[in-house]
Amino acid sequence: MFNLTRNLIDILGIDTERVRLEWISSAEGTRFAEVAREFTEEIRSLGPASMKEAA
Repeated sequence: MFNLTRNLIDILGIDTERVRLEWISSAEGTRFAEVAREFTEEIRSLGPASMKEAA
């Protein structure tokens, strides 16, 4: 499933740095908040996304 998703991301022209997969248990609320904060900072540092038109 991951490879299929990666191929779709490439087809759409989305930078792979804009996609992140984390396995977090529902009992890990603090970890979820930490990952969400970190990823939000990463996305903001990348700036606006430029997507190419899919074929």
